[in-house]
Amino acid sequence: MLDFVSPENHQPLTPAADGSALVRADGVRYPIHDGIPDFVPASGSEEPPHGNQDFYRTRAQEYDLGNSVMFRMLLAEEEPVREDFAASLLLRPGARVLEIGCGTCRDTVHLLRRDATVYAGDLSHEMLAIGKQRLQDARADFSRARLFRGDAMRLPFPDGFFDAAFHFGGLNLFPDIAGALKEMARVVKPGGRVVAGDESVGPWLADTEFAKILKNSNPLFAHVAPLDKIPVNARDVSCRWVLSGSFYLISFEVGAGEPQLDLDVEFPGWRGGSHRTRYFGRLDGVSPQLRETIVKQAAAEGMSIVAWLEKTLRKATETG
Repeated sequence: MLDFVSPENHQPLTPAADGSALVRADGVRYPIHDGIPDFVPASGSEEPPHGNQDFYRTRAQEYDLGNSVMFRMLLAEEEPVREDFAASLLLRPGARVLEIGCGTCRDTVHLLRRDATVYAGDLSHEMLAIGKQRLQDARADFSRARLFRGDAMRLPFPDGFFDAAFHFGGLNLFPDIAGALKEMARVVKPGGRVVAGDESVGPWLADTEFAKILKNSNPLFAHVAPLDKIPVNARDVSCRWVLSGSFYLISFEVGAGEPQLDLDVEFPGWRGGSHRTRYFGRLDGVSPQLRETIVKQAAAEGMSIVAWLEKTLRKATETG
C-alpha cells in the first residue's frame, strides 16, 4: 500500500491505524474497500472529468460475456491474443507493470504469468470485484497483484515508478486520450514501454463489408488510431492492427522531452548553413531582385548563400 501516492499532488500516503484508508499529510483520506484502495472522489465531491463510471457500473455483469462474444465473432482465440499483448511489453522478470482500465482482469492474469508485479486499476468497483475473483480462480500469484480504483487521468503513482504500462479496450471512451497517454508515460521510467489499444478498423479495410458490418453493430470501430495523441517523449513508436485488423495496438518507449538534433551540422550545396542558422538566424526578407543578386554573387565567390551573407553582414557591422 505504501507504493501509492496522492493522485492530486503525488505526495506520499500512510495507512490509517485501523487499515480503513490511506491518508495524506493534510488529512485527505482514500478509503480501502475489501483490500482495494479507492482514489476516485466520492459522490458529491469533485468527480473525474467523464461519465464512464456509470457506463461500466451497469456493464460489469455483461462485460465478460461481451468479451467472449467479440473474440468468437472475430474468429480469434482469446488466450493466445492476450498472451501476445503481454509479450509486447517486453517485460523482464521482476518488472513492475501498470494496467489501467483493467476491467475484470482478463489481461491481468497474463501479465502476472510473466513474473511481474502488476498494479491493475479501473474506475468501476464492480469490475474490480469480478476481476479479483478471476485472479483467485485462476490461482494467479495474488501476492504480486495490486488492485486499485482510480482514474487514468490522475494516477496515484510517482514519476517513473513502472517498467511498463498497458491498456486495452477502453481508450476510445477516454475524454482526453492525449492526456491519458501522457499520464501513462509519466509513471513509466525512461526506456520502459507503453502499449495501448482499442477498436479501429484498419484504414486499408475502410471500404470493405467487414468494416461496414462492424461499424453498424458498434460505432466505436469507426474510431481512428490516435497517433496524433502520442506524447512527444515517445520513442520507437509502432502501431499494428490485431484481431483481423479491427483493433489497433500502439506501442512506444518512454524517452525524455522532444527528440534532439545536432543544430550545427553544416549542409553542403549552394544554400549552406545549418539548422541553427536557418531556423534561429532568420532575418526579414529582401526583394526578389536582391535575393537573385546575392545568389549570383555567392556562387561567383564559390560560397554558400549563408556563408556569403555571414561574411558580408559581419564586415558591414564591424566597419559600421
